[in-house]
Amino acid sequence: MDKLRKALPPLDTLIFFEAVMRNGGFTAASSELYVSQAAVSKRIRQLESWLGTPLFERGARSLVPTPAGVKLAEPVAMALDYLQTSLEGIKSPVKPAVRIAANNAVSVFWLFPRIKAFAFSEASCPVETVVSDDPAALLASDHDLAIIYAAAPPEGWEGAKLMDEDLAPVLSPECVESFGQNPQSQILLDYERYAPDWINWDVWAKRHSTSPLARLPRKICETYSQSIGRAIAGEGIALASCALLQDELASGALVALDEERYNTGKGYFLVKRSGRSDHKQVTEFANFLARVNK
Repeated sequence: MDKLRKALPPLDTLIFFEAVMRNGGFTAASSELYVSQAAVSKRIRQLESWLGTPLFERGARSLVPTPAGVKLAEPVAMALDYLQTSLEGIKSPVKPAVRIAANNAVSVFWLFPRIKAFAFSEASCPVETVVSDDPAALLASDHDLAIIYAAAPPEGWEGAKLMDEDLAPVLSPECVESFGQNPQSQILLDYERYAPDWINWDVWAKRHSTSPLARLPRKICETYSQSIGRAIAGEGIALASCALLQDELASGALVALDEERYNTGKGYFLVKRSGRSDHKQVTEFANFLARVNK
């Protein structure tokens, strides 16, 4: 080993030399290697000193390889390429990322906190998320997993229910007392329906026509998530999916009017394509999501 160490120049000088030859100059090589031009020049001079011959003719505006530099370029490039290929063949492979899709509300209030917990776990691996309120986009073929709102997994997909859908009006603790004294003191925080199966205040009011809430004025929010945020801020009453907002309800940030709770008969399913062969990380991540939700 000592003989090899003395018979070969420092490996980094060869890497710098190959970068200079391939890029045609010190400046371009320094950008590729994320070092200063002076650092590149220093390594080249170190290699030239070790070889006992110049590798470049340094003009005021040009850098031209000497015959020795030209002769050395190809074997150095081949040796580095062979070394890289050999190392890649034996090093531990990087865990593939798990790609999961979910709508905005599920992602913000339920999935993202659990991805953080998964990142701290022993089974941790890269996770890529796709966020869309388009139901068709959630079931794209390139997703490993998807969380969908449905009565059952769609045809061609399989999976298990993560949680039932219970809807309830929610408001901040500060608004509970004023609402009890005078329900007209509050407004309903509403949102547009971007999918046929979404339930907003319009749909809810048709099924609860005798409720005093049905007669309250409304304020349209940009998104479902914004309606929840404004409810937490004490700006009105939002229609909440209790399963998705279990953390906010448990912490007391929101209070549910349980007498107005409504079970839709649907739920949130974690699904994958039927018959698809999954890599280990997909199975471990799916099992983690199912386990932490119990």
